[in-house]
Amino acid sequence: MKNYNLNVDFLIKIGVISALIIAASTSQQYSYYTFLRWLVMVSFINFSYKSYRQGQNGLIIYFGAIAVLFNPFYKFWFQKETWHLIDFLVAGITTLTIITDWKKAKKPAPNN
Repeated sequence: MKNYNLNVDFLIKIGVISALIIAASTSQQYSYYTFLRWLVMVSFINFSYKSYRQGQNGLIIYFGAIAVLFNPFYKFWFQKETWHLIDFLVAGITTLTIITDWKKAKKPAPNN
């Protein structure tokens, strides 16, 4: 079951990263950015909850903070260039979480 969850999480993270890079690299209509806010908020709330269940306090803070930053209810207003920087940073850090998850999954379980 863990591999299935890892694969689903991987696909969701890749989707979020792709959406963030598209948002930062191209000019989009406002509806795309609204979609992006919902996608990131819902995904990162999910990842924050999973991190909580695994006791990963640093990731809880990261995923929770990003979910709050991208929430569509109380919008944070930054200049376009600032949002582009935030999009790239979140995409990069989220890519690091994929690499970390992948390395953990490759390690053999200790024999007790």
